[in-house]
Amino acid sequence: MWLLFRAFLFVFFLFSFSLAGVIREVKVEGAQFVPEDVILGLINLRQGSLYSPDMVRESIRRMYRTGFFDQVEVYEERVGDDVVLTYKVKDLPVIYKIEFTGNKKIKSDELERKIGIETEIGKIDPDEITRGFTSSPAIEERLEIQRRLRLGRVLTREELEFIKKRIVEAYIKEGYPNVQVSYELVPKKGASKVVYKIVEGEPEYVSSINFIGNQSFSRGRLLELMETKPVNPFAFRFKPPFSEDVLKEDVKKIRDFYRSEGFLEAQVNYSIKKEGNRYEIDIKIQEGQRYKLSDLRIEGNTLYAYSELVGDLLRKNRGGYYRREVIDKIKGNIRRRYSEIGFLGVFVEEVERVDSENKKVNVTLKLQEGEPIYVDRIEVQGNYESRDYVIRRELRFQEGELANQREIERSRTRIFNLGYYQDVSIEPFPSFGNNWDFTARVRERFTGQFSVGLGYNQVTGLSGFVSLRKGNFLGTGDIIGISLSYGSRFKENAFSYTKKWFLNQPIDLTTSVYDRRVEYSTYTVERTGVDFILSREFAEFWRASAGVSFQKVKYSNISLDASPLVKEEAGTRESRKLTFGLSRDTRDNYLFPSSGSLTELGYAVAVSVLGGNEKFNRITLSHQQFFKDMWLDTGFILALRGSVGIVEPYGGKRVPLDERFFVGGDFTIRGYRYGYAGPLDPNTKDPIGSKKQVIVTTEANYPLYKDILYLGVFYDTGLGFNDWNELKRENLRGGYGAGIRFVTPIAPIKLDWAFKTKKVPGDESRSRIHFVLGFYF
Repeated sequence: MWLLFRAFLFVFFLFSFSLAGVIREVKVEGAQFVPEDVILGLINLRQGSLYSPDMVRESIRRMYRTGFFDQVEVYEERVGDDVVLTYKVKDLPVIYKIEFTGNKKIKSDELERKIGIETEIGKIDPDEITRGFTSSPAIEERLEIQRRLRLGRVLTREELEFIKKRIVEAYIKEGYPNVQVSYELVPKKGASKVVYKIVEGEPEYVSSINFIGNQSFSRGRLLELMETKPVNPFAFRFKPPFSEDVLKEDVKKIRDFYRSEGFLEAQVNYSIKKEGNRYEIDIKIQEGQRYKLSDLRIEGNTLYAYSELVGDLLRKNRGGYYRREVIDKIKGNIRRRYSEIGFLGVFVEEVERVDSENKKVNVTLKLQEGEPIYVDRIEVQGNYESRDYVIRRELRFQEGELANQREIERSRTRIFNLGYYQDVSIEPFPSFGNNWDFTARVRERFTGQFSVGLGYNQVTGLSGFVSLRKGNFLGTGDIIGISLSYGSRFKENAFSYTKKWFLNQPIDLTTSVYDRRVEYSTYTVERTGVDFILSREFAEFWRASAGVSFQKVKYSNISLDASPLVKEEAGTRESRKLTFGLSRDTRDNYLFPSSGSLTELGYAVAVSVLGGNEKFNRITLSHQQFFKDMWLDTGFILALRGSVGIVEPYGGKRVPLDERFFVGGDFTIRGYRYGYAGPLDPNTKDPIGSKKQVIVTTEANYPLYKDILYLGVFYDTGLGFNDWNELKRENLRGGYGAGIRFVTPIAPIKLDWAFKTKKVPGDESRSRIHFVLGFYF
């Protein structure tokens, strides 16, 4: 029986082998973009191989998996006992560009950003997505899309459909639920593209949003959480888009917000009512009872006391309720405290115990302090123009030292304040043990600036300027600048060069050559000269300077009704000055600070050497302090400024008119014309400047839009005077008002409407508009 079975198997295999045949040839037809040798490699069936339908099916699956092919068909031809296989394929082109047509509501650049893909090769750098953002699921999703859908390769049908889906989702969020999207491949050797054709359809809008049951939080506070918005003519929002997907996300945000504020049992639901293409939305809230934070414990802390880690955050917690924000701030304070002594790896585990019966929450923060972290290597990235040393010399921490978070943050601020970089980050990377590597990553900005524009302030009036400035000259950190400014009352031609780290020391050497002309109401001043200033950073935040100035000063075009003091200045004189300065700068941003301070002490003495014929001493002291709201985290910025100045002659000389203090105007006491908050000529009522000045300013700025547009209110007070006996309360001048600040990458633009507290002869107006466009002179 066994012998009979073996004989049957032998005959069966011989029969199967005779049917299988041998592959004589493998042909490829229809390929336009994928090389034939690549296709044959994917097929992986060789001449002389034993033919098997299973192997053919596997080769088809393998080809489809590459995504290179839209269609694959295999034809078998028998030639005797041999087999000829013909693979007829429809391959997909390599896509170099994506285009959109029919998109009127969402422009192509905005659509590209919303769906998170590049439309041309190299247009988007994935690193750009993460700059300025903390890692989050949304950021990670955008990164993953970017990595998956890079151009310069074949896009599979699945990927093309994915892009189509993203376009539809983007339109639905904009209130276009009936959008239709199709696409077409446009093959062209070396320049193939895919065109997405969009039929937007009719939009749908929100007519109203009603909240029902919200007792603890106002309608406005809840609307701030939502992306869906109601009609608001004051915000020029007449047809806010409706998307139910977005509404669902908004409802979740409200629910999460309530729970983060201690309403752990809060329920939030919605209903919609459609009338035509408009929707009325009702959001129903069942707040439930608010939970209290009954106890907060910290375990594992051996280096800091409980009070040091918690601070006054619990005391500030109004009502003692459980708030997610308070817990997060305490955790952040713990990490900050430990990171300042080198424990960057401190781990905080949060354990919550909810007492539903008594409506209380107990929180325990378990600390694993870890070990102090030391700096192993520091790498600089992103500096395509800057040389490494330009960045490294600003670092306040070095290799081999203890990693101090405060010094790391200070290093980031110092690098950013160079003005050469749009974004600066310093990131740690654990390497081995308690030695970590750090990467200082910068994104360079255009430091070569060719500017043509207009400037305005009370002194110079309207003027046009052309300037060429190159910061980070040749990547060395040096600064070179040329400027030409002409206006109705102002002219300036200037050249300057700043050598950073002169003699490889933290010393700046600035050379300036200038020719300046300012026309006042009754006279004209021309000043031509050259300055040499050395400044050195001798301690963190501290800088000292010393310099010399050689100037020729000319007073001309003096009107007949000018003040006698002005007439005494007629003619040309030579000025030789020695200047000294001391400053301490802890501001977080030199353009528009929100925290820190700036203190400056300046001293200048005019000497009668090398042809100089002026003799005077001039001292100025100023202090600015900035505070940002850390209690309510509103972005509110409070600025306090004060300045004192004294100038006195010696050797029987008088103080030159243009070295006096002119108090009043854009930069001193707003509400007054330039110089009208100081001494006036008794006959002409023109300002003649003072030998002394005292100015105090309080200003508060509230962000209206991100960190770009601010609403400011202010109060300025002070006086320009010649004798200390004049500094009395009844003599002080004051100005108050409000304005808008628009923060640009170069300088803030300010528009203020100011009211004066006391009218003066020659400046009878009750209020005055102050507009400053660019601080360039």
